[in-house]
Amino acid sequence: MKRNSWNIQIFITGLLIFSLLTACKSKTVATGSDTGISKSEEAFFASVLDQTFRFNTLSARLRLELQLPDKNMSSRAHLKMIHNDCIQLSIQPLPGMEMFRIELTKDSAKMIDRKNNCYMMESYEKMKGKTKIDFNFYNLQSLFTNNIFLPGEKELSGRQFQHFHITKSRNTASLKTKDEADMLYTFVADGNEKLVSTTIYDPDETNILIWEYSDFKSVNKQRFPFLMKARLRSDDKTLGMAKLTFSKPEVDLPVKKDFKIPSGYKRITFSQIIQSLETL
Repeated sequence: MKRNSWNIQIFITGLLIFSLLTACKSKTVATGSDTGISKSEEAFFASVLDQTFRFNTLSARLRLELQLPDKNMSSRAHLKMIHNDCIQLSIQPLPGMEMFRIELTKDSAKMIDRKNNCYMMESYEKMKGKTKIDFNFYNLQSLFTNNIFLPGEKELSGRQFQHFHITKSRNTASLKTKDEADMLYTFVADGNEKLVSTTIYDPDETNILIWEYSDFKSVNKQRFPFLMKARLRSDDKTLGMAKLTFSKPEVDLPVKKDFKIPSGYKRITFSQIIQSLETL
């Protein structure tokens, strides 16, 4: 059981950290050329932005299923988000029994592992010193809410459409961009101009994060994907997949942040998490 708990911790933390590593690697995106960008493409981009899921708070129960190379696991979970402030994920195998909690804010990452009586709490600035990568909370927030983003930017406006190369097909369209470190980002929208996937590659296309959205339903008069699948791939091998099935997400209701470290818990470091990921 302890090993399973640690594997869940490693994969979820790895998924969130890898999302931060890839979606937020550079604070400044590489500017695309205005050549060839038509009025119709600008209008299409404006329509995609119009589909942005807007919220002040988001709270949802969900079923989290993990597929690792050597095992499959599932658990109940509770996601809380406060716009531009906090993302909190609580893993609860049984009602009222929390095993694991992650909290990401604008400047730090925190983690509690109740099974192994330990926790992590580090600033992105300190993580940056170990990974040589800039973190950005806002892009990860976009991944969890099915929104397009510019790598490293807090907000996205219609005038920034020139940063994207837009390719249309009969039923879908792709919007591609890259940052100054040559990380590649591909957003795919359906015929209703709603995102159905976000894919992030490193320059060598060795490490890939694929985040897919489906089963759209109305939430607060907006389309929200009740099913999300996130896959990590490296060297053409799948490291793992997380499937998030949402249940009755609620928007703009009061959300309380709670991240109290129990007494007696051992503090672990971000470096130890990275070492565990490398071992996995």
